[in-house]
Amino acid sequence: MRIPMFIAALFLATGLSAESFEELKGMAAGRESVVLPQGTVIEGVIVSDYRSHNMETPVQVSFKEVDPGLNFRTAYLQSLDGKSGLRIQFNSVYDNRFPRFCKVKMDLGGAVLTRETDPERYTVSNLVGAFVSVVEQNVKLSPKVRHIADLTDADLYTLVTLADVEFMSKEGSYTNVHEKKVARTYINSFKTHNDGPIDGSGLVLKDNQGDDIFMPVNTRCTWRRNGDRVPQGVGSVDGILVHTVLRRYGDIGRYAIRPASSGDIRIPMEASSSYETIAEWNWDRNYDVALNFERQGLKEWIFGEVCAPDRVLPDVGQGYLSTTAGAMMRLDNEWNSRCVHDGNDAGAGAREWSVLRLESDTKDWYIFDGERIAGSQAVLVETSTKGFEGKGLSFEFTFAAGNCSAGLSWGFPGEWQVAYSVDGRNYIPVSKTFLLRPLWYGAANIKELGGVREMCYDAAPGSIECRVALPAFLLDKDRVYFRIYPSSDKLTVLPENPEDDINSGTMQNGFSHQFVLRLGKVSVKSLKN
Repeated sequence: MRIPMFIAALFLATGLSAESFEELKGMAAGRESVVLPQGTVIEGVIVSDYRSHNMETPVQVSFKEVDPGLNFRTAYLQSLDGKSGLRIQFNSVYDNRFPRFCKVKMDLGGAVLTRETDPERYTVSNLVGAFVSVVEQNVKLSPKVRHIADLTDADLYTLVTLADVEFMSKEGSYTNVHEKKVARTYINSFKTHNDGPIDGSGLVLKDNQGDDIFMPVNTRCTWRRNGDRVPQGVGSVDGILVHTVLRRYGDIGRYAIRPASSGDIRIPMEASSSYETIAEWNWDRNYDVALNFERQGLKEWIFGEVCAPDRVLPDVGQGYLSTTAGAMMRLDNEWNSRCVHDGNDAGAGAREWSVLRLESDTKDWYIFDGERIAGSQAVLVETSTKGFEGKGLSFEFTFAAGNCSAGLSWGFPGEWQVAYSVDGRNYIPVSKTFLLRPLWYGAANIKELGGVREMCYDAAPGSIECRVALPAFLLDKDRVYFRIYPSSDKLTVLPENPEDDINSGTMQNGFSHQFVLRLGKVSVKSLKN
């Protein structure tokens, strides 16, 4: 009998057997979990790779330790016709030793089938390898090619080929993280300790239909940072379609794609794009270490000096970037590995002078009417789309908060939104919410909070990638405006328990705290016809 005592509280299916994936899934109809009866057998193809470090998000077991065991206990089983998939969680890493693309027969009697919703997906757990037999090796699968918009819940836990995709940010590696906060491997051998509190990273892929999806890559993958930039062209990515949570990145969407290795990323290195750049502020290319202002002109960076609020001119195209919050401005380090593996930045992964640092007070980002929040100040981006045609517009940016110190990692707006306008007065908000995360920080005694605060599970290893797809009527306009602004009264805190939600504070009139917003590359692009 394989059923442990904790299963006793679950529903037990009796008198049923499964000859197809849909019949199996039907056993959990109306229930969350069910113990499968003896004689339940299913056949399918293993589409995961048990050797890969990128099959599942590792478990954060403490503020300074990640357990990769779940990754190696997880496999994905696809139906023979490719239409349905299951996540398989073996009892131990030694049970999961079945080669990729082998056909297997699984005896699921006594295993637990769990149904989750929104999106609908199914996991089989309490399974040992002895109840799985290999029927055939090297099964040839017909590619299941999808554009991002065509993905459905039925594709979850199956092998999918995403067509006509490219990276939103083509700087850096597959994991733009600060290497001091991830597990030690040969690519960050400069580390003097082995703890790796950062579990994974995520980059945004976008396709030629105007849609996007996150591609999570766990930080224990040795191929994640191999000395080359991410591929610069347009191509395809093979991977397991999953629904996953990366707390440090906020909501990464209904679906995400997990490649097993860099070989699954079949995007050419040669530069090409389905998008045309209209305007771009890109401090990764700021080799003269200067900001080009509208009124102050070209201001070279001087240590310790900040610039008065002004409108920043773009590196590509024409337009302005500013804040209505009156934030002071200067260049600062981008605490991630956008320099991949080349030269003096290969160690910590801090790209120098490559973000716009905006210094202000939290209260300067809110407008109050008495005790009621009446609105928000914003980062304001303005450009012209005159002469540009296409199927739509893409507004893209990266951001983070703080300064790698606990003192500046709380007390700022946690939820942000984007709105657009063609007249600079009437703005249409986009429903998507972006969570602003503080950069990683060391433990510190914060007097205002009454004690020591360890790094919370929501601290980010680098800048968060954000994108909104906008309608084509914004093209060929004399002026288009974008606002990035706090969308709620949620404020970040540094919880005593690092597991607790960082966005549990509330903004109130009179609250004051220093706030550093770090703004990375900002782009306005047209989607070509």
